[in-house]
Amino acid sequence: MFRSLAPGRHVFRTPLGFAGFAWTTRGVDRFALPQASADDVLAELPARTTPRPLPPVVKDLARRVRAHLSGRPDPMTDVPVDLSALTPFGRKVARALRRVPPGRTTTYGELARRAGSPGSARAVGGRMACNAAPLLVPCHRVIGADGALGAFSGPGGSRQKEHLLQLEGVTFDPVLAEGYAHLARVDRKMAGLVRTFGPYAPGFGGHASWDILVTSIVHQQLSVKAAATIAGRVCALTPGPAMPTPDEMARLSTEALRGCGLSRAKEMYVKDLSRHVRNGLLDLDALDHLDDGEVLDALTAVKGIGVWTAQMSLIFHLGRLDVWPVGDLGLRNAVKLHLGMDAAPTEKEMEPLGDRWAPYRSMAAWYLWALVDGEII
Repeated sequence: MFRSLAPGRHVFRTPLGFAGFAWTTRGVDRFALPQASADDVLAELPARTTPRPLPPVVKDLARRVRAHLSGRPDPMTDVPVDLSALTPFGRKVARALRRVPPGRTTTYGELARRAGSPGSARAVGGRMACNAAPLLVPCHRVIGADGALGAFSGPGGSRQKEHLLQLEGVTFDPVLAEGYAHLARVDRKMAGLVRTFGPYAPGFGGHASWDILVTSIVHQQLSVKAAATIAGRVCALTPGPAMPTPDEMARLSTEALRGCGLSRAKEMYVKDLSRHVRNGLLDLDALDHLDDGEVLDALTAVKGIGVWTAQMSLIFHLGRLDVWPVGDLGLRNAVKLHLGMDAAPTEKEMEPLGDRWAPYRSMAAWYLWALVDGEII
């Protein structure tokens, strides 16, 4: 395939960003997974000349990679990979792994057995960590024996690993798998957003409900980037990466909070939230056990927490999958763009527009936000 070519390299666009590969006369010896810039990809490839015009074999491989990253899985087992720099054990592992097809996964222990070295799971993990040709030697298909996703040395870390698996039809959460299937059935364009932006994973997951609520107040009527800057300044007022605790918030001065960029109203809102939590008027630990309507009632009793902020808590903290925040201007603009409307729908018009994505409207909203922001929230 590459025997008639001088060693070279090629960088190209894919649906997920720039990717690239380099080759010798034996085959591809380096593959760079998608990144935001061509320069980042070039930095991962050997310093070789890109032939002009591109040989057909090079163009064909780039085309196949683009198709694969568009959700049309390609085993690519016929693509020669130059494994000459590997140890004999490394070559056995790579060859065994190339036989694991898209849509399937294997474990480190099973891969060691297939490579003829049972009990060498740890050594397999070390081999995967320095894999020079991911995707062609598909290390993203190797998971832990307990089903855990495991680490990934690609530029996007474990999230990129999960995304690559999702494109091949592998989703570990059956509820989300049904959500993806539903969105694809009812909206082909939404299916495209899922492929582009990857697994549904609201960005505040794993944070305390207090942090979510304070962050949501900060985000009110601001762009994502501006709000993130202000939230970071509020976090920096006290030690540690989290928001000031309710007790710490109560002790912070108006000047300190206003100095972070909070408006006077928002400074009052976070203080009132602190008072409700400290006095037991709002039991944050109990929210998990309430239905969506009860959560909305409990949170909107706090000054400054309206329906929108409560809905953000439902989506980003409590993990509710069928919340449709019709008052969110960014979402309304996203719906306009997604549906090709002349103007952003009103709140009244938004309600029935979301019906097509129920009961996974939170997921639809998350992907629509990503559409207008150009990034995952």
